[in-house]
Amino acid sequence: MKKVKFVQLEPNAFLSDGDFGAMNAEQRGVYWSLILYLYCNGGRLKLDFEKLGRLCACENFEQVWSKIERKFSFRGGYIRHKRVTAELKRAAEFMENRRTAGLKGAAKRWQRDGEAMPTKRNEIEKESKASSNTNSSDKSLSSSSSLRALNFNTALANILRPRSQSDRTCFRNVANWLVEGCATGRFDERIFERVLDYAKEAKKGRNPAAVFMALIKKELGYK
Repeated sequence: MKKVKFVQLEPNAFLSDGDFGAMNAEQRGVYWSLILYLYCNGGRLKLDFEKLGRLCACENFEQVWSKIERKFSFRGGYIRHKRVTAELKRAAEFMENRRTAGLKGAAKRWQRDGEAMPTKRNEIEKESKASSNTNSSDKSLSSSSSLRALNFNTALANILRPRSQSDRTCFRNVANWLVEGCATGRFDERIFERVLDYAKEAKKGRNPAAVFMALIKKELGYK
């Protein structure tokens, strides 16, 4: 999971805290510096007076720490803060929910563009036609194959930004062709990374999408 960069801040929770109100300016400065460093380090910091003193720009850190340490917990050589831990957890859950929603949205866009993950009925129809239909472009993809194609297509688009609908269509066709190649035994799973390497190489060209298509035609026999 990506590192949390943003958290919610409730100023009144600090200003109304009696302990915080009783701190002098130096203690507040060290306290808030530690809070911010905790947010940036996954919610914990090693209790090293010398190092933390440098981070907080406080020459008498150990003395100041003795006045504010009750606001933190200490376990396994590391300090933590209850509110920081809670906010990091909340932010991580929010990011995960956004990521999940993004994947669902991408799947819907994939479906809208005619490359949908098949319904159960489509899968049954696919199985009944499999013996007579040998054209890979006419075969429905299974749910897992569709997801694999979607993930590859997303990675490819992140490397080679499609400039037109034609580019996006070409990328989807390549993704489906690779998935079909894996299903028939022509390729193994490593082919996806190999083709992404071609994309990175093509990115250096004047027309990256055209260079990419030329590469996979030459190297893999794509038609």
